[in-house]
Amino acid sequence: MWTYRLRCPVAACGGKLAGAGLYKTVRRVLDRSGWYFMGTEYLECSSCHKRVPGWSQDILEQLDIAHREEFPAVLTYKLSCDRAVIGLMKERTLGNSASRLRASLVEQHTKEWMARSMLYLSVLRKLLAPGATLPLAGVSLPPMHPVPTALWLINVYVREALSRLDETRARVTSIFGDLLKMDSTKKITKKLAGGAAGTAAWVTNVGNEYGQVLMSVLTAAEGDGLVDMAAGLMRRYRLAGKAPPKVLYVDRDCCVAAGTSAVHQMFHEWHELVVRLDVWHLMRRRQRGDHRQPPVYWPLHGEAFFAMFEWDAGDVSRLKEAKQSEEGGTSRR
Repeated sequence: MWTYRLRCPVAACGGKLAGAGLYKTVRRVLDRSGWYFMGTEYLECSSCHKRVPGWSQDILEQLDIAHREEFPAVLTYKLSCDRAVIGLMKERTLGNSASRLRASLVEQHTKEWMARSMLYLSVLRKLLAPGATLPLAGVSLPPMHPVPTALWLINVYVREALSRLDETRARVTSIFGDLLKMDSTKKITKKLAGGAAGTAAWVTNVGNEYGQVLMSVLTAAEGDGLVDMAAGLMRRYRLAGKAPPKVLYVDRDCCVAAGTSAVHQMFHEWHELVVRLDVWHLMRRRQRGDHRQPPVYWPLHGEAFFAMFEWDAGDVSRLKEAKQSEEGGTSRR
């Protein structure tokens, strides 16, 4: 119907795929108010005779974006989830968690199951002989299929997000940025669980002036493996035809008495890049120095802070309006 010529997923073959009967597995798909079933057919290669189901990722990737979006669900090993449910998980605001979404799904599924049960009983009553009573005790209703756990919903959301990884990268790197900041931390690696726990000690992020993270890498030690990260970041700028950034803020290795710093050597393709110490780390170092002095010098730290930082007038006005509207809504409640 769409006039696609589907090819064999085996790279060395590339034969044409044709229909080869119904696929033996029927998938149960989670929807907002119930479940529905989805089936497909086998596609067989005319050359190597390899069979693949029509909903496999190798087949979906041969479609363009418009037709690929027609596929309604995200498939997992046992159950599947409709994209409409996943869309509800994208609205991750305060109080909107996977547990709350599951509670809402349980309520909607229960309501739908009760409506179908009443319809079944009403039809059953019409089939009785005149004057006979309906023996409700002997009527067996189909049980309601349980809603999966909140952890399963999160796993499905992660699977769907990974399918949009290239699109997300393209959306972020379409802006790039002229001002970059590179920083390392241990806090994220401490949250790794399962088999990944203890495999990394540091995570290094590179972000732009818009608050977007352009690249993030996990390393065994601080500064280890950052040469490959820098090479990949320079290549992304070069392939996109973007001008190199002007300033890079770091927390170390930014200043040398002679020659070039280690950061300059890492980003060797960006000859006009200016490397500076990040102001937050500058204040941290100044604060440590002030606390080694007598208490009379401590107020100098606060004065230096206000001399370096200035509140944006537009941001301050929007913040005040938001707080006033929040307080007004609280008082009305």
